[in-house]
Amino acid sequence: MKPLSIGALLLCVLLCTSCGDSKIEVQNPLLVIDTYPSNGSVISPNLSQIIVFFSAPVDENSISQNSFKFELVGSIDTEVEGVPVKTEILTLSDDRTSVFLSIDETPLSVGAIYRLAISNIRSKSGSSLPQNYYKFFTVGSK
Repeated sequence: MKPLSIGALLLCVLLCTSCGDSKIEVQNPLLVIDTYPSNGSVISPNLSQIIVFFSAPVDENSISQNSFKFELVGSIDTEVEGVPVKTEILTLSDDRTSVFLSIDETPLSVGAIYRLAISNIRSKSGSSLPQNYYKFFTVGSK
């Protein structure tokens, strides 16, 4: 077995130490971390706003009216094939991690179940939602 030359040894040391200087940037996926009201909540028929909280700042150019769909999907006794409820995107929070939605058709039907579908949104760093998110709300009495 041949001993390593000093030059080969220095080359190995330089290669190994330079590897420690490189930075690997990991891009975390954008996530929906919560909503207000929370998923599964009993809500007022007069609810006029929903807030969606994200794990990172959102790219406002990626948001469209199709990014948020609020639909009547049934009641305690029946299931309905997604009847859309008119909503508008009001604004983003200053830190771009929350989206405020306005519900334009109130009052909501007492006893009804509504679904908020959230999709096709990117973060400022370019990561997308890894899946569609669904949040459900049941309307209680006044």
